[in-house]
Amino acid sequence: MGSLLFDISTAFTNVYSGWILWNLFLAFVPLILSFLLFRRKTIAQAWLWILMGLTSFIGVVGLWPRLPRVMASQLSLIQGVMLGELSALLKLSWLVAIALILLTINFLLMRQKEPTRTWKWWIMLAVFIVFLPNAPYVLTDIIHLIRGISSGQIPTWVVALVFIPLHTIAILLGFQAYVISLLNQSAYLKQRGIPQYILPAELLVHALSAVGIYLGRFIRLNSWDLVIDPSNVVLTTLNSLTSRWPMLVIMVTFVILTVLYWIMKQVTLGLKLRIHYARSGWDALT
Repeated sequence: MGSLLFDISTAFTNVYSGWILWNLFLAFVPLILSFLLFRRKTIAQAWLWILMGLTSFIGVVGLWPRLPRVMASQLSLIQGVMLGELSALLKLSWLVAIALILLTINFLLMRQKEPTRTWKWWIMLAVFIVFLPNAPYVLTDIIHLIRGISSGQIPTWVVALVFIPLHTIAILLGFQAYVISLLNQSAYLKQRGIPQYILPAELLVHALSAVGIYLGRFIRLNSWDLVIDPSNVVLTTLNSLTSRWPMLVIMVTFVILTVLYWIMKQVTLGLKLRIHYARSGWDALT
């Protein structure tokens, strides 16, 4: 038993590094924000805390294999601050300020029963839009599975019984987080009396997510780069949108997202209807 666990641990730590779990954590962040922003009344406080706790747990497990590299990066920043480097001081101050602002806004929204469109709401909406591409981004994590298999360092039984099921579940959960986030957004627009904007809003989100997926997968940018280095993100995005090959990739990604979202949307709404039928004592087959 010990050798089996060792094989799995070695595969995750040395070969795979648990990227799928970390990306699943990032996919759940906009899901939580969508409930806080759009459908605060539809989810009980206890369930919201459970969702946040589960998301935090997935994030810790996904981050653990890369913790030494993260700590080394933060240590370098701290050393720069101790040496009085202006760039390090500005970066640390900026990160602390952003963290405090987001924590304050999140606390206020958690206490707010009916979210109103104040400045706090708009800032959280911006965070939601920035992090939302992380949800469909999990579709591209199949690359890590292919790399792990082709490395020849992972036992076949680990690939078949651990990696493939884990990838399948994580990809489905990540993309489902994307679907539910957009459904929450659509419900909010309908509640505001502007259902005609639901489809344009969905297509706009698909387009922005396609751009975000390209920047993340090919340029290797992260959502927080928009905060840490916004000028580089803007320049890279403009360069991608004016180049033929990146635009082709983005357009193909947009089509894939649109089709997959429409399919999963129908499945999700169908399951919701079945649950409603079951609670009402109706037989869906009649």
